[in-house]
Amino acid sequence: MQHPLSIDDVLGLRSFPYLCGPQFDLDPGGQRLAFCLPKSLSEASRFFLDAIGGGEGELLVLDLEGGTPSELPMPAGLGALSPVWSPDGSMIAVAVTDGSFIHPAIVHVDSGKTQILIERNLDLPGPRPFFEWIDDRTLVFEMTLGNAPTLWLDIEKRGALASIAQWRNAWNGRQTTASRLTSEQPAVRWDQSEFAAFDVQTGECRIVARDGEQPRSVQRFAGRQASDYPPRCVGENDWVPPESLKVAADPEGRKTIYLARSDDATRVLLLSYGKVTTLFESDAHMGDVLASPMTLLPFTTATGGPESLRLILPPGHRAGDRHPAVVWVYPGMSVTDTLLHRQNRINEAGAFNLHLLAASGFAVIVPAMPVEDTGRDAREPAERLADCVVPAVDAAVEAGFVNRDHVHVAGHSLGGWATLALLAETDIFRSGIAMAATSNLLGGGDDVRLRYDDLCSDDRAAMMQANYDLPGAPWEMPERYIRNSPLFSVETITAPVLLLHGDQDYVPIAQSEQMFSALRELGRRAELVRYWGEAHVLESPANIADAWRRIIAWLEASSASALAPPPGL
Repeated sequence: MQHPLSIDDVLGLRSFPYLCGPQFDLDPGGQRLAFCLPKSLSEASRFFLDAIGGGEGELLVLDLEGGTPSELPMPAGLGALSPVWSPDGSMIAVAVTDGSFIHPAIVHVDSGKTQILIERNLDLPGPRPFFEWIDDRTLVFEMTLGNAPTLWLDIEKRGALASIAQWRNAWNGRQTTASRLTSEQPAVRWDQSEFAAFDVQTGECRIVARDGEQPRSVQRFAGRQASDYPPRCVGENDWVPPESLKVAADPEGRKTIYLARSDDATRVLLLSYGKVTTLFESDAHMGDVLASPMTLLPFTTATGGPESLRLILPPGHRAGDRHPAVVWVYPGMSVTDTLLHRQNRINEAGAFNLHLLAASGFAVIVPAMPVEDTGRDAREPAERLADCVVPAVDAAVEAGFVNRDHVHVAGHSLGGWATLALLAETDIFRSGIAMAATSNLLGGGDDVRLRYDDLCSDDRAAMMQANYDLPGAPWEMPERYIRNSPLFSVETITAPVLLLHGDQDYVPIAQSEQMFSALRELGRRAELVRYWGEAHVLESPANIADAWRRIIAWLEASSASALAPPPGL
């Protein structure tokens, strides 16, 4: 029996993380495929950095000639990431993790035995490979200095764990909790690492400094290319679905592996000599989910530029239906069929599956939002957001899909800031939902993740330049900071506002607390939901489910209030 998409459907999806190295590799003979598959959020027992997935990743090997994949089991409590075959096909290098460390390891294919090479932390490589084999016995990888925790894994939990320890010390009263910072304090370093060439037969590990003399093999590894992020769809032919991603290929190009997150399942596909074979399938429960129709619509920005919006419609949409709508905003958004954005696919795992809105009866408008050069006019970035968003709403209304009187706006992170700024700039929205949002740029430099360490961060200036086009410090241009801070335009916000924020977010939770307090003081309808222990992106499946239930309930109540008769009638 088919049903609309539910949060349980989303939490049951198994992701292939893009920001922890490639998850697929063909053996040198082009006969076997190794890939790593993390458990779904509903199945995993631990949750950490969103880029890695739910944890406890399985290592699977399958024969391209057919048959079911065989699992090479990991040691208890460990998950695998980013497999790389040895040149002789006897071993697979993998990163193994328990959520607090990431160590280099090899798996002996015949015996299935996993061997951790060295108890040192690998540096997270983003969309680049963790490893490169020099020959049948020598493996090159990148490690953190001094066996420090992998920062992009540790940083999400650093503040929370340190606060627990320090508060206990304070309550005990026998140990000082003073943490001294000085103007001479060095800033935190984000890229401290060194290279290792490891002989898997002898256990000899040669360390090579990042800034020292490097063998040619290490130089080649250091300069290894990264995959596109966001990933680019490669379904440019009639053989594989349009949403397919190319994830592996043999050197001769005769066999190509694709990952296709189609509406009804996630499939690993082999394209060989014009024939497509499904090698592996997961997320089959999506076959029982009603699809949400999607379309691209053109619109013209207020400055005359041609752009497009992506429209996600409720299942069962019929010609002539006009729906309440949510505009999902993020400055810099590009809307094309070649980029795989998380909101495009109905079976995308994680916290931002916008098809949940469509399943609840709302059309979703995702407009392209190019960031224009400020030299074109004297207006601030916050003042230019409506140039794309308002014409996109007009286009969806004029095309006959959207009820103009029931349009809401929502966004996360920079999109949360844009949501608040749009509510201050225009009155076309029934309500706004701002997640992990900045509201006061004058106070945007704190980072709770570093608060309990003797560390300083010098990232504020770069963040203000990159995100808000503010090239100077607040004391150099206070008027510009204020004009781009929705908190200082709060009196013009009349629509109800729902704020959601994690207390361990590097965007300080005080940003949402200040906005909520201001709206409350002005007598506006506002609600703030704080998620304790969560960082910038919700990781706990219980919190993801809670957030979506609150968002849907908020939208339904806000739309219903517009239909209620005036008091006394």
